Amino acid sequence: MLRAFANSGEVKDAKLQATPVATGNSNISPVSVAPSIVSPYSPSEPTALEVQRCLRDLQILLRSQRLYQRNHPRVLESLEVAYEQLRSFAFAMNGLALRIERNGIIMPKLSEAALPDVRGELAGLASELQRAGIQTLIFERRFHVGELDTLAQLIKAALLKSEESHKKNSKSWWTAKLLEHGVEGIQINTQTERKVDTVLASLIAALVAYGGNSPRENADAPIRLPNLEDLSAGLRLLARLTPPLEAARGLSPEDAARAIHGALEVASRDTVHMLLSAISQHGPREAEKPQPYLQRLSENLVLEFLSAEFSAGQLIAQSVRPSVYKLADVLVSAGTYSGPHSSQHFSSVATAWAAEKHREKLVERFWIELPPREKSSVFRGSDIWCVPVAALRQTLAQLADAGVDAPRREARNILLNYSRRLDLEDAAARREVSAGLNELSPIIESLWPNQFPEDLSRSTLSALEKESTPETGALLAAFLESLGRIAVTRGDFIGLESILVGLERTPREPQFAHMQTLAQRLVAQDRWLLLIDAALANRALDPALPRLLQRDPERLLDRLTLLLTDPRGFEALPAMARLLRSIGVPVLNLLESRLYEARRQRVSAAIKLLSIADAERLLRGLPRAIASWEWNLQDLAVSELSRPANAAISQSTAFVFSAILADAHPLVVPMMIDQIGLAQESTAVAQMMEIAAGEHDILRDQFVRIKAIEALGRMRASEAAELLKTLAEKRDGLTHVEPAGLRAAAEDALAIIENRPTSARARAAFEAAGQPGANFVIPRRYTRVPLDSPLRAQIEQSSAGLARVKTISLGGAYLESPKKLNVGDSIQLEVRAGLRKIHFTAVVRNIGPDGNGVEFVHMKDEDREKLRKLVQRHLQF
Repeated sequence: MLRAFANSGEVKDAKLQATPVATGNSNISPVSVAPSIVSPYSPSEPTALEVQRCLRDLQILLRSQRLYQRNHPRVLESLEVAYEQLRSFAFAMNGLALRIERNGIIMPKLSEAALPDVRGELAGLASELQRAGIQTLIFERRFHVGELDTLAQLIKAALLKSEESHKKNSKSWWTAKLLEHGVEGIQINTQTERKVDTVLASLIAALVAYGGNSPRENADAPIRLPNLEDLSAGLRLLARLTPPLEAARGLSPEDAARAIHGALEVASRDTVHMLLSAISQHGPREAEKPQPYLQRLSENLVLEFLSAEFSAGQLIAQSVRPSVYKLADVLVSAGTYSGPHSSQHFSSVATAWAAEKHREKLVERFWIELPPREKSSVFRGSDIWCVPVAALRQTLAQLADAGVDAPRREARNILLNYSRRLDLEDAAARREVSAGLNELSPIIESLWPNQFPEDLSRSTLSALEKESTPETGALLAAFLESLGRIAVTRGDFIGLESILVGLERTPREPQFAHMQTLAQRLVAQDRWLLLIDAALANRALDPALPRLLQRDPERLLDRLTLLLTDPRGFEALPAMARLLRSIGVPVLNLLESRLYEARRQRVSAAIKLLSIADAERLLRGLPRAIASWEWNLQDLAVSELSRPANAAISQSTAFVFSAILADAHPLVVPMMIDQIGLAQESTAVAQMMEIAAGEHDILRDQFVRIKAIEALGRMRASEAAELLKTLAEKRDGLTHVEPAGLRAAAEDALAIIENRPTSARARAAFEAAGQPGANFVIPRRYTRVPLDSPLRAQIEQSSAGLARVKTISLGGAYLESPKKLNVGDSIQLEVRAGLRKIHFTAVVRNIGPDGNGVEFVHMKDEDREKLRKLVQRHLQF
């Protein structure tokens, strides 16, 4: 367009009549490609998207011509593909006509709007064609592949010979070259007939009358670019022409022309000549109205002037926006309107240029349409903050979507350079960058799919710490929060940790309170839950997760407590234990303190978690807490400490159990005594003898005494032999002093201690070696015997139900029942063995696919004796 300021000659037709084969003395000859046979094409009109793909093939051809030798396979392939595509469209549309404009490529047969160009490829092609001096490009219905090859070579030559730029970009240059090479199926810079508005026709006629008939003295001399004063004068003339055009809508063409002449009288001849030259290059579109056309013309004038100044180094990046605003003010001040519609103070063109939104759009358009070389230079420099976010986003999106490493690496470098501008002294610049980073968050996420670079978060943290402007600080905080959210979502926990560490390092002073608040917000409820879920996932534990979660142990334990209330929560216990052990003392101390709280759910979760993560802590807190617990919490703690997984501390467990027997609930004491016996805790022999003799102040229940006798037998306590003999044989007259069940237990224990031949039956009932006890909550303490014929049983609970007993032992049974029970439930059980009924108090210990395993925690003496006889009858030893 700038050359058009100095060249006002008529536009000539570049269509030439010649043979389709290049002449022999031509310096540029077609590539040797066999012409394809013309095939019938679909007569349907192509869509804009299909034309876009076709032009992309043309762009690939031009690129291949520049990069490879003449007969390179890539050149031949791209030539054939582009030719087939272009020929098909030219055949279907009776000729393919394209108009090259600054912001893209227009196909008038489809629309007067530019073809869609999401990735900016057509804009690059348009820029390349314009630099080669091409304004219109027409492919006739029938053209051959040699002509397309010649066109590509001519474009390459036109772009390379920069010293002849003032000649090669003129229309006469293309006319001569196409004639020289015999190209008749392709036309360049041909003036097509269009319907032009009558008022615009009057305007063009007036411009020709005032300035179009004065040719340049030396048309071949290098072009002198217009300066700011020349452009300002042209814009003032254009703005003054707008009111007469708007007032002339109801006038005849003669009156409209008369009004235009009046506006031109105050302008200089050179200004009119320059405006006419611009119109000759950027002509009106089909049936385009005067006001939209003049506005488009003014935009092209401003953009091309600024682009030329920027490319020449006369305009720096920071001056682009002020320059646009300055030229806009020229248009606004000259565009006062005093015509019939006097309610408007400005003409339509001046009104549009007065709007800040329009000015900012023009700034964005400048940077979007800037040639790649100049744009890349700015993006790598310190003035990148001057680039509007929309232009920056489009460039980054194009690089990110390229699908190869080099463009994506370039996009990352641009973004990191952009983020470093947060340390500028200019507050407005920092605000622009802060707002831009927030808008670019989706692209940042796509460019770093795994982990953000530390430089990005570090520069943002440093800027936030120093920032004194509240608005900029809020933008920086929002960007950091966005980085944190993305890091949590994608599992980049090290990146999140680096952000939190940076925020927490700030001094605990009022001016940094916003950073402390941001740190808390980064691990808000939803993100905190995501962190916990990631820590409990069935994969290797990320080393950053324990460090992140230890920041709020209270909230972590609350979440784990809630998860354990789920019916399947027990499945996550191993992962929870792994996490708690990784965090260590902070969370384990808090967990231990929860043993003494009044809220049952918290105590229950603390027992489960400590038993699997640090059983010694649970054992250490048991003496203090057991007296305040209800019986099911006591049962839970004792059963968890008795698990095979805690066998390493079984001796200590038995010692603690012996010390707190008196404080335990009667239903829990039998299991504690069993553990004492199994662990061979010799220090408890005296206490067991006291209980067995019925001399203990509290523990005098017959079932507890039987358990103590069994423990003495398990420990092979020889000092208890005399006591056991007394319990088995002592009479009061003709009757025994002790009940039958207790006497039988004493006889069995005595037989084991003295290793009598009759002890085999007792050992078979007591010793459950080889049983897979590790799969259960607590190890089996008695041999479980299968029953040839299952026994019927009645469960007495809130809702009664029937069951079948398939296996049974002195300590428990397995019930087949459709009734749904939960681990820890206490039930009353009646088992029918023939005519006999045996009653138990039992606790559910585990759940199987078709039933439940229960432990007997209490029964009467006569029921114990019935059970013993039932078991011995089915024992095999």
